[in-house]
Amino acid sequence: MKKSIALIFALAATSLFAAPKAASNAATKVSKAEAVKNLVDQGVQFHEQGQYDEAIAKYKEAEKKDPKNALVKYEMAFTYHAKRDLDKSLTYAKAATKLKSEGIDENLYSLLGTIYDEKGMPDSALAVYREGFIKQPNSFNIPYNASITYMRMNNADSAYAWIKRSINNSRVHEGSHYYMGFLASQLGKWPQFYAYTMYSTFISKKAEIIRDNLSRLYGRTKSFVLTKDNKVEMNTPNIKQNGSDSTVNNEFLLAIQTMLLSDSLGKRKLYDPDSNSTQQMEFLIHVLEKTIKLVAFTDEIDDPIQRFYQGLIRESLVGAFIYTICEPIDRPTFAQWLIKNRNEQGRLYHWFNKEWLML
Repeated sequence: MKKSIALIFALAATSLFAAPKAASNAATKVSKAEAVKNLVDQGVQFHEQGQYDEAIAKYKEAEKKDPKNALVKYEMAFTYHAKRDLDKSLTYAKAATKLKSEGIDENLYSLLGTIYDEKGMPDSALAVYREGFIKQPNSFNIPYNASITYMRMNNADSAYAWIKRSINNSRVHEGSHYYMGFLASQLGKWPQFYAYTMYSTFISKKAEIIRDNLSRLYGRTKSFVLTKDNKVEMNTPNIKQNGSDSTVNNEFLLAIQTMLLSDSLGKRKLYDPDSNSTQQMEFLIHVLEKTIKLVAFTDEIDDPIQRFYQGLIRESLVGAFIYTICEPIDRPTFAQWLIKNRNEQGRLYHWFNKEWLML
């Protein structure tokens, strides 16, 4: 009995004296984590102000407190990259991948791959992107960066395959949709060229992308039919087609060429040269309206973007969409349309944000 009581008192004493020590350790860990976070936050602020040396100094203070913090090493790599010190950036980025990096994997692997790419090591960059995408299969940035690397290697097919992974994970990343349209044009994938070039024009906030898209839509379409010696003929781009979709691509192009040969805008044929911006806008409005229907109802395309154009048709928003993306070509014409159709444009944005992006 005495032995049991003694044991009880011993255990009680241990608990009483151990608890403050445990609490003290927890407090130390919390204060250490907070200190590191504060230093990182200060470093980020310096980075955003372009004060890279000051940012690095803060990160080094944080690194001394927590040498195995992946976020600290990532931020250090990011700032060294901004300073164009690729060697130090690479060292810290590689170190971060060896630590617990949950929550920053997408940015970390995107940065590491970019560093390799900029150092002229594309194979290493692609290996990093593959590893990163396995860890982050819902990322849009990692496959987007991989597609950029493949484009620099002049490998359009692989670039296209990776950009598809990116757009499958994001409906609003304008760079991915822009390059999807660009690559489709290079590969002769005409349904995707029109679908994604129009779409990226709509979601883009960059004037240079919008201008480039509109120029490509107009110029590419006009080039499909040429007039030589008063003779009108189809001009089919000499692009080698691979895969089962080649028939669809060619039939889609033939439908556009037939439209160019047969349709008119008043007294003007579609293949006639346009002399002013109003005529250019009229041309695109006519062509894009018919192209949207082709994209939406060609069963063999089997591309997720089809649902977007099917929605435009279902909701009677095709006109609002086309006038909105063509606005920069001829703003007076757009302004006249908007006076009568402001509610339609509002309905377009409402459908896009509340229904399309939520699907």
